[in-house]
Formats: sequence, C-alpha cells, structure tokens
Amino acid sequence: MKRLATALCLVAVAALTGTAAAGLRCDGGLISAGDRRFDVRAACGEPDLRVPVRELLFGTYMVLPYEEVWFYNFGRRRFIQELRFRASRLASVQSHGYGFNPDAPGRCTPHALRQGMTLLELHARCGDPDDREMRVRWIRTFPEAPGHGSLALEQEWLYNFGPRDFYRVVTLVDGRITRVERGRRGH
Repeated sequence: MKRLATALCLVAVAALTGTAAAGLRCDGGLISAGDRRFDVRAACGEPDLRVPVRELLFGTYMVLPYEEVWFYNFGRRRFIQELRFRASRLASVQSHGYGFNPDAPGRCTPHALRQGMTLLELHARCGDPDDREMRVRWIRTFPEAPGHGSLALEQEWLYNFGPRDFYRVVTLVDGRITRVERGRRGH
C-alpha cells in the first residue's frame, strides 16, 4: 500500500511537470513551457483574462500549488490563446477559435452560446450574467486512491433573453463553457 501511494505521488508530480508541445510568439518574444509568469507578461503583456483554476490535494495534508489560466485575444486574425500555469510556471499553451475585435465581439444570442467557448469571449459578447452561482467541485485524480484529487471552481451563469425566449444556464469550468442548458421562459 505504501509503495502504491509513493508511485501515485510520483505519477502526479510527473504529470504536473509536463511540457507544452509548442510555445507562443508574442510581440515581446517567444515563450515556452517552464517560463515564469513574469517572463510571459514581459513578452505578451497583461492577459485579457485570468482565471484561477484549482489546487491539487493528496490525502489530507499534501496540497500542491494551484493552477491559473490566462487568456489572450490577439484579434480576429489570430487564435485566442490559453496559457495554463502550474506553480507560477507556464505548463501549456492551447489555441482556441479565432479572436475577436474587443469593440465589436459579436452579438449575444441563445444560439451563440456553445460548449468550448472561452469565458473571455462569453463575457465580451454577453457581459455580466443575470445570475451567477459558484461552487467547488471535487475531481478524483486516481480512482484507486481515495482522497487524492483536485478542487475545481465551477460556475453557472444565467442569461435571460426576455419573455420571447428561454433563458440559458451556462456551466463554466477552467474558463471554458462545458455545458449550455435551456431553462424556463425568460422574463
């Protein structure tokens, strides 16, 4: 049992120190996995949005540093970039759909809300929700090892589209829409 716990901890540490497949070129230079947040800000500027993501818990006492996701919108001709930091170091870079003009991000309609949309685009299109609920969700890391997992911030944002349509409940995890549900008729 002790060997299993040690092996699981080593696997978790290896997963935390994984590297991104590619870096990102910003106006201030090239960034890549392992870079500090300070160096990323120097190369790319302040992010358009920062989303705290989670802390990793192992057993009762061991808490590993939390993750943070930064989103950059470089405009309509480039992809939105998601930078994930673990323990203040860049862990990965992921591209999403094309960016948008911040002054004209697009309309907020019930059909524009889709799974995978970033929180950055959602907020630019639709603004603050009409109602918001936040909760912490436990995610088991290893099914064989009870008590090992992470705490993720999950949010539900409600957008009311008026009495002619149904309101929408948008579930967000890690700064992205994971589910869009139709609610009752709006008011």
